[in-house]
Amino acid sequence: MIDSLISGFLVLTYDCNNRCKWCYASPSGFKKRLMDFKKIENYLKLMKSLGIKSLGLLGGEPTLYPNLFEVIKLAKRYDFKVTLYTNGRKLSNEDFVKKLKKAGLDFINFSVQSGSNYAEKHNKTVNFNGAWAETKKGIENAYKSGLKINIQTVLTHSDINIYKELIDEFSYANLFIYYRQIPAVTSNCKFFDKKVFPNRETKEIYKKIYVYAKDKGVRSYFFSRMPLCWWDDKDLLEKEIHKNIVSHCHIINGSILAIDVNGKILPCPQYINLHSINLIKNNKLISKKEFIKSYNKGLPNEIREKLKYVPDKKCLNCEYFGKRCTGGCPLIKFEIGPYAPFSK
Repeated sequence: MIDSLISGFLVLTYDCNNRCKWCYASPSGFKKRLMDFKKIENYLKLMKSLGIKSLGLLGGEPTLYPNLFEVIKLAKRYDFKVTLYTNGRKLSNEDFVKKLKKAGLDFINFSVQSGSNYAEKHNKTVNFNGAWAETKKGIENAYKSGLKINIQTVLTHSDINIYKELIDEFSYANLFIYYRQIPAVTSNCKFFDKKVFPNRETKEIYKKIYVYAKDKGVRSYFFSRMPLCWWDDKDLLEKEIHKNIVSHCHIINGSILAIDVNGKILPCPQYINLHSINLIKNNKLISKKEFIKSYNKGLPNEIREKLKYVPDKKCLNCEYFGKRCTGGCPLIKFEIGPYAPFSK
């Protein structure tokens, strides 16, 4: 029985001042829906009772949430480590950054797609002229304020020079996180499929990024859903990358609690149409006991069970399967099995 979780997330709004076509929130139309601030403290109490210690604030763009500073203060009152996931544009205002710092924010994950020499490419990627200048200023303001910074980018470019410049320009950031873009479970899933790099190309791009970042003294981690066995442990470089890659599925593990703007549970923050439990009944938050019962025997458990699968027989004898690796993201089509290009 699952009665404790690792991480919590609040989707404060799907409103956004960028329009990234690959964004998991884009199918929502970036609607200006807001989480009911009056219910947030109860959400935090539930998370606290479940042993959650870290809280991520998501969107859309969470800096557009009108009660953002109050949410952070509430979270710190309950001793959460708070991370803000943002495009950084509103942080170009120094007073805004100071308020975030004063509220107690711990970490900022900036979504960045290029360095200064590729500013126009960044602006086109996020569909807003002038976005890069504001994002860059926001990162600089956060750094000057002493906030801990992570740079988060999506593998949407095959030009390695874009990533090199990103590393050079923000080498003072604590961590670079590189995601392999995955398609969302939406009506326009085919659009996302066309934008995803083939797995072989994804590997080769990241290997170049990893080597360059390491030479510059920058830590890089790869959040991927490709099976770990696709990294050759006989290759010294791939073996080194293998140690730091994130390849498991937290839906199957049941390790997170992601609460949508409407008080419903999302199995994964990136899949905004897969609601399970509704935390609000008769305008009140359900009890911890009722949550645990529903989480273990209701729809969340049904989703976990349906997603459990063995993509290849070799997984059964793998020391990482079910732990560090789940054979790929179970919500998307992977090149897994005897016909896969990486199958051994």
